[in-house]
Amino acid sequence: MTRPDLDLIIRPAGPSELDVVLALYNVSRAMAGCFNGGDATRVEFLGSIDGEDVHVATRADNIVGFASVWVPERFIHHLYVSPAHQRAGVGSALLRACEARYGRPLSLKCVTRNVRARCFYAQHGWRCEAGGVGEDGPWEHWHSPLASPPGR
Repeated sequence: MTRPDLDLIIRPAGPSELDVVLALYNVSRAMAGCFNGGDATRVEFLGSIDGEDVHVATRADNIVGFASVWVPERFIHHLYVSPAHQRAGVGSALLRACEARYGRPLSLKCVTRNVRARCFYAQHGWRCEAGGVGEDGPWEHWHSPLASPPGR
């Protein structure tokens, strides 16, 4: 059995790629249908990732997903996959890459209305431990498992 993520390359984003990452961010958020507001501007987006490590997932030299991590807290601030490449192993590969690079535990916040994302994290053994309310409404604070689930 072949894994669909074998043709993915996950690497640090280059400065010249941030406009592509911004476009993916805006499209992914719009398609999710659970975020308030319109598209982020370049200035807003660059401000939101300032000081974070940004990694892109590429397939055939096209950026199909990205993750940004606030390293001091091992906090995944953004993890988005192009709608055309969802359910193809991209998000899973990004999570594994973050775990390999930064170790566990990792954490992230997920908008409560983003049911698909919450299911995705739960399927990977993550657990919701707290929550709050932000500009996009209620959110949940998720934490990675301390050990790899069996079979991974």
